[in-house]
Amino acid sequence: MAIWELSRTIQSDIGSMKDIHALRERAKELRCLYAVDSIVSDRGQMPTKTFLRVLEEIPAGWQHPDETGARIEYLGRSYVGPGFTSGGELMSEAIPLWGVEVGKISVSQRDRGSMALELPFLPEEAELLRRIATRLGEYLEWKHTELLGERTPPAANHWTWRQRFAESLADHIDVQRFGVSRVFLGGSTARGDAGPGSDIDLYIEFHGSKEQKRELSTWIEGWSLCLGEVALQQTGQPFPRGILNIQWLSEKPEMRLPAELQELTLRSENG
Repeated sequence: MAIWELSRTIQSDIGSMKDIHALRERAKELRCLYAVDSIVSDRGQMPTKTFLRVLEEIPAGWQHPDETGARIEYLGRSYVGPGFTSGGELMSEAIPLWGVEVGKISVSQRDRGSMALELPFLPEEAELLRRIATRLGEYLEWKHTELLGERTPPAANHWTWRQRFAESLADHIDVQRFGVSRVFLGGSTARGDAGPGSDIDLYIEFHGSKEQKRELSTWIEGWSLCLGEVALQQTGQPFPRGILNIQWLSEKPEMRLPAELQELTLRSENG
């Protein structure tokens, strides 16, 4: 066989091997996306369990599973999957909720040093991560709708669904984690005269540390932006900075504070 024929044969074989490798990578990515779809389709489980199951599936969809891990950050809390490291290479994608970024999902790969001849992540892996983030956002939209009700009534009594929002938030506050003693509803929602553009006034009696207050503020901001998007759908009124107006209290409200304050039930009080 002539040298040029041998060279062409070798090149053809190399091209075929590359094609086979690429097909195998696409198959891994499809299996990963299918697994994620199956997990987020189970709408009965809580977000924490959903996140952890998704994180376990992600490495298998990447080109170097043994060196890959993932993390989900959502409303101020971080969920870390096996193999994730903050060092080395990192790629991230925002998790959207009704068009608002409420968190992000990140994939890490350990630094392979001089052994790495290719890019740390494939373009197809970036697209896979975007699709996974979109699926998570769709799942969270469904869970928030389930939590707050299918749709809020379009009636003029805007205070009723605002009060329901406030009650849902209070019921989901982790009082031990955030150092919260009491939460009070005030303003137009408490008085029953809220309009379509009214915000929701919450008075939080707080006894925790600076770090707890920082975490709580991040958690509340996520709720505020999400509820603002729900309110926009119901009223057409935009709330670009969220719908919640927070007043911090270091002790039980004094008599000089608004008389219409209503104390909301916290989760710990529900048993």
